[in-house]
Amino acid sequence: MNKSMFMIDVDTALEIFELAKKHGKKVGDNCQEEFDEVRNKNPDKFVYVGNTEKDIDLLTGDLRENGLKIFNMNEIERRNKNENQSE
Repeated sequence: MNKSMFMIDVDTALEIFELAKKHGKKVGDNCQEEFDEVRNKNPDKFVYVGNTEKDIDLLTGDLRENGLKIFNMNEIERRNKNENQSE
């Protein structure tokens, strides 16, 4: 399944997460609805990058191999989960 990729700034990401929180979503819930809502309201904050078949973890790894600094929320969640399990 092709997935569209967009580049956004940190403030826009926080806006999406805050809106999801207001809608009653919890950490790990899908925020696609909020993403679309913010994108429709402020399309200039979203830069279309392209489409991919890769999942987020594979795409993040590939981009890092090309020298980009990429933030992946999934990695932080896994790290926190592993730290909590080892305690």
